Amino acid sequence: MELETILAWQKLYGAVAVLAAICSACAALKTCYDIRTGVLKRPLKSVAAWILWLPRVWLHFQLAYFLGFPSILAIAVLYAHYIGLDAFIPW
Repeated sequence: MELETILAWQKLYGAVAVLAAICSACAALKTCYDIRTGVLKRPLKSVAAWILWLPRVWLHFQLAYFLGFPSILAIAVLYAHYIGLDAFIPW
């Protein structure tokens, strides 16, 4: 492969990693906000209730992250278009 192709792929993967980190941070903030406002009510009674509550929080976080995925995909495609789509072809 040419050096330009390798650099283009590295830039694209780096950009997607940064976007995924931003989306993950936003999903974590949204989950924390929903816990504080009472959308996800904390259990008060027992350890078993807490153990059953944790998968609900994890699912809430995953759904928030999943809703940000179209933004990551759109920005990655636009960035690849900005670099030049022919730069990604290895010949």
